[in-house]
Amino acid sequence: MFRRSLTIPCMAAILVISAPLHARAEDPLSHAIDSLIGNHDYHLEQAISHTQEAISHGEAGHAHKLSQHARYALMNADAQYFGGRNPHVYEAAKHLKAAIKHGDMGHAQIGVSHANEALVHLKASK
Repeated sequence: MFRRSLTIPCMAAILVISAPLHARAEDPLSHAIDSLIGNHDYHLEQAISHTQEAISHGEAGHAHKLSQHARYALMNADAQYFGGRNPHVYEAAKHLKAAIKHGDMGHAQIGVSHANEALVHLKASK
């Protein structure tokens, strides 16, 4: 009798604890993000694309846009590095951080030089 009276509260506690895990698994956005984390080619191509955008905006003197695209490139480079531990992607991330820093300060040309260096490393990581 005592055993049955504990079964229901224990099962309820398990359901309360595991409900967020089940909800996350069924969430389509979380599922899409989780599936992209393992897609290294996607992140590398996105990092290259945003780095190229950062360079073109920086060459036009748009330091804020350079910084914005360098941030997007850095997010993708970080996702790429997390999956593969590639030293070129690690170096690219360091240069993207420098490009963001200089872009935020309004130094478009210095940001472009760092973004160019990041692009070389991203392409070498293929």
